[in-house]
Amino acid sequence: MSRSRPASLLVVALVLGGCVTPNPTPKPTDVGPTPSSFASSQPTSTPAPSRTAAANPSTFPLAVVTGLTNLEATTTLVDVRTLVAAGKLLIPCGLSGLDLGGKTVALPSACTATTDIFAAIHKTPTAMALLPAGLVDPRVKVLPVDGADLFGDTVVRTKPYPVIGSSDGGASALPASATAYDAGAITSIVSTGDTCPDRAPSYWANVKGKGWDWTLQGGTARYTGTYIDHQFSPVGGNGYTVVKAVRTGEDIGAIWNLIKDADIAVNDFECPMVANFTQHNSGTFFTIDPKVAALFHRVGMDFASLGSNHGTDLGASGIQQTLAYLDAAGVKYSGAGLNLAQAMAPAVFDVHGVRFAFLSWDATGVSRAATDTGWGELHPTPDNVTRAVALARSQADVVILMPQWNFPEYSAPFSRTALAQRDAWFAAGVDDILGSGTHWSSAISITQPDPSKGWRVAVTSHGNFLFGQLFSRQTQEGLIYEVTFRGTQLVQVRMHPYIVMDGAQPNLTDPATDGAHVQNQVLDVSTLP
Repeated sequence: MSRSRPASLLVVALVLGGCVTPNPTPKPTDVGPTPSSFASSQPTSTPAPSRTAAANPSTFPLAVVTGLTNLEATTTLVDVRTLVAAGKLLIPCGLSGLDLGGKTVALPSACTATTDIFAAIHKTPTAMALLPAGLVDPRVKVLPVDGADLFGDTVVRTKPYPVIGSSDGGASALPASATAYDAGAITSIVSTGDTCPDRAPSYWANVKGKGWDWTLQGGTARYTGTYIDHQFSPVGGNGYTVVKAVRTGEDIGAIWNLIKDADIAVNDFECPMVANFTQHNSGTFFTIDPKVAALFHRVGMDFASLGSNHGTDLGASGIQQTLAYLDAAGVKYSGAGLNLAQAMAPAVFDVHGVRFAFLSWDATGVSRAATDTGWGELHPTPDNVTRAVALARSQADVVILMPQWNFPEYSAPFSRTALAQRDAWFAAGVDDILGSGTHWSSAISITQPDPSKGWRVAVTSHGNFLFGQLFSRQTQEGLIYEVTFRGTQLVQVRMHPYIVMDGAQPNLTDPATDGAHVQNQVLDVSTLP
């Protein structure tokens, strides 16, 4: 977890010059065949094995891993070399050689069993270790090395990876399942939060003339201070803390690229797009410029989650127009429709032969519910959940739900209702949940409700993305989630913190400094392995 389109293609990693160099990866296609499973096996022996290298040892990438609550998001090859030399990097047993950037490095005399690496990092989240790529799972956070990332997006996976291990095939060597790494088996899904680009986003795009592309072309920002805004107050309070920030002028387009470079990019889209939209400066009634659909097409947004409390604000016409604009832009959707069947239909993407289905529904009870013959939002009644999940499962290998839920708004923990819903939806067959709705970045859970089926993530809310609420730090800051799969198995959950500048343009913040507050806001109330 970082505190930091056509044609499916199976990409095979090549080992060249001490680095793994995978081939480029395309965006997803429609439904395709299901690949074989990717098993992980962990040796339990702890004695250091023989360090005698065979004539032709097998080579494989070693992920640099740390704890989920460690706010560091990246590392460098120089830092890795320094840690190895100082004996401060846990080295897995079973290696016969270690190559860092094309240079052989002497292995330390002691090693750590891979099962013990997980325990050590859980005990000391700031600890760092090398872990064979086949053993990576959501209990650890993988750090990119000089921008090369085994479990990142379609671009960073193509960069030569510099941390390579070898195994001589002896009795104490690592099993093939642990050392196997195939870039073509990796799928990155980037998920952005609460989006209703009226008010400030529309003002800057249309009235100020910046254009819609500008809203997603943010780079990085740094904080310069805080102040108290008295426009609204929490119960018993006297206003909210608001962040003052400036753009750094660096990494312009970082937000755009984060979306564009994902295998699948998804968004919580809460409000109706209509031809006769009006730009509002206040209030809770929203209409969205249809040009946003074309923006989504340009930036590579693949899916819009439409199940929300504002989705039916303009009636059947609002839904009909929204669907038509998204269809014209080639953006798939789920959660709303002119009848129940349309609202229930999943959006399905094929990436390297793994089919991912996305569902959406409004669990707030605020919107009008779709019926067999009537327009509205998909509401999660027991019958609707059963039918929707079964339909998605019949078309896909992984079912991801994007609900509007966890009310009341403006809160961080799981509500009791949300916890019960999470468990019920997992039991119904949902694999993972990427939720929204509180306008704050809110709690997550990474659990194994059924260990035989692997890890599951549930996100209650990402926070505002394009929404325009300037009155508090919690509504200014947000998290873009990047969830990564190896085949059908969830292996990484990462956070990318940002601040929405001018209420209209997200800009990334340093995960270890300015971005720490929003991450800790989430981690302090989350359930982590």
